[in-house]
Amino acid sequence: MGEVVIPIPKELEEDKAEIVRKLNEFVQLEAKRKMLIKLFNRLMVGAKTVNDKELVRFSKKFKSAGAKELEKKGLI
Repeated sequence: MGEVVIPIPKELEEDKAEIVRKLNEFVQLEAKRKMLIKLFNRLMVGAKTVNDKELVRFSKKFKSAGAKELEKKGLI
């Protein structure tokens, strides 16, 4: 995993722990968002050729498969 060094102004030095916590939370959310986008893109392959009935069936599969995938990755 990479590392980023961010200088903290003296005015915020006492809030350093909170800033670190918030930045870690932000990075984790961005990583999860990126994984969700990749999952969604994989699930949507070929969706342009889907008719209405297939779309309903697909959405049910998406919900099921998506939930399982998200659970495996610890996102839900």
